[in-house]
Amino acid sequence: MHSFFKSGWLVLIILGGLLVYFFVLPYYNKMNLHQRSKQAYEHIKTSAVPWKVFGFSEEKRPIYYWQLGDTNDVTLIFGAFHGDEQTGFHLVLQLADTLFAHPGLISKGVVLVPVANPDGLLAGTRVNSRNVDINRNFPTENWTPVYSKDKNYPGPEAASEQETILIMQMLDRFNPNKIITIHDALHMNNFNGPARELAELLESFNGYPVTEDVGYPTPGSFGNYAGEERHIPVVTLELPAIGPEEAWEENGKALIAAINF
Repeated sequence: MHSFFKSGWLVLIILGGLLVYFFVLPYYNKMNLHQRSKQAYEHIKTSAVPWKVFGFSEEKRPIYYWQLGDTNDVTLIFGAFHGDEQTGFHLVLQLADTLFAHPGLISKGVVLVPVANPDGLLAGTRVNSRNVDINRNFPTENWTPVYSKDKNYPGPEAASEQETILIMQMLDRFNPNKIITIHDALHMNNFNGPARELAELLESFNGYPVTEDVGYPTPGSFGNYAGEERHIPVVTLELPAIGPEEAWEENGKALIAAINF
């Protein structure tokens, strides 16, 4: 009987540990990352990196950018199209800090935009303040007002959102030769347009598989808009479910190599 109760307690301890590992710890990590993200966004305006304001979100929050290097050969790198995918935001900030301290790491130009959707970032939501998925709001040939999930609400019409308009204006202003947008957590180097070689370069550093199809329809997506229709090489760097430090360890050198590619 004693051994029965002892083994029963052991099972409960194991089950409790699994519960913490699979449910409590991810929730804690997500809340901790959100708090870090809010603090990091506020710190941008006092950062040593000379960030500039390109425009403002629907809630009138600054959308920052920093341009460095050759203005005729530019890689445009975005973080946080989706406000609840915050690791990419920190990854772009870390890249900016690194290039500010060591500008000689790159031989070409780059424009860094750490957060395309600051309202969503601060709220911890995928969508912007008008509940629109920015990555379904671009004026592509396949844009549609039809959607099945609230998180993919494409807006009342294509390019209805201020964030979408500003991103489109960035393409016109900076005329990038290639673009990387950072999302999570599908764990892949997904490419649109003539970007297979760029995706394979990233794979050689981060080991994430190269894909041309994420496995579900994405009408009105930025990849369709910039990659398929404007023929700019676009890689959507889909991080796995990792934190900012591990993301930098896996992708810091990859991003620098992509700029120099």
